[in-house]
Amino acid sequence: MGDTAFAIDVRIREIEPPIWRSIELSGTSTLEDLHYAIQAAMGWTNSHLHQFVIGSKQYGAPEMDDAGLLDERRFRVQDVLGPRASCVYEYDFGDGWEHDVSVTSVTPADRRVQPRCTAGERACPPEDCGGPGGYAVMLAALADPSHEEHGMYAGWAGDFRPERFDLPKKGRGLREDMADLKALAADDSPIPDDDDDERADPLADVPPALIELALGLPPMKRAALAALLTGSLATDLMETLEAANKLLATRTKRERPKSGRSHRRPRKHR
Repeated sequence: MGDTAFAIDVRIREIEPPIWRSIELSGTSTLEDLHYAIQAAMGWTNSHLHQFVIGSKQYGAPEMDDAGLLDERRFRVQDVLGPRASCVYEYDFGDGWEHDVSVTSVTPADRRVQPRCTAGERACPPEDCGGPGGYAVMLAALADPSHEEHGMYAGWAGDFRPERFDLPKKGRGLREDMADLKALAADDSPIPDDDDDERADPLADVPPALIELALGLPPMKRAALAALLTGSLATDLMETLEAANKLLATRTKRERPKSGRSHRRPRKHR
């Protein structure tokens, strides 16, 4: 039985040089399938909410509980995106990563089309780095050893290389990566009970004033502080708080983009 192959170009907005991927998948795939294909091809981790904006309609996951949002599982790509059609895919409503999604070709296929990534350039930005604005600050700091925050960003980013993108000559199948992301989403563990000593929130004993100050930090410093706290509370809380206070003393006054896991309602596109 024949199928229809949709070739789709995905590009992150407000990033230069562009970060993009070419994806191929079946026209009978759902928008949920397209969501997981974009996540896997780009390198995102499906850690935040998302939505598609197609014309005047919005599509997303049913757990978002938005009366105006259509269930992405009920709509096939070929029914909402025709040849040369385009839409917006937004991921993480806090950082605000918006992607331009464009259908570049629609062709008949003799067999079932499997999702795959056929081309692309540049690495996916790290999760929770502050959106396009925070990402630009991070790149500037990483590229300049004399930058006052070079050491902090270098430690947080690890071996991240913005120009790195590897793709086998025949493309990369996405089916297994998509299945893994979907399984992780379905197995999202509930918040542990307070009386569960082994799984309790590691930040439960942190003074509220310290948490409030931490939330005012730039994205990278906030992530570094969180890693510091969760990594050492079990062994020496006082030593951790002393180190955290030193880190908090370096707070900057510049405006920063929002970051972190967001569960707010998506903003409307016009």
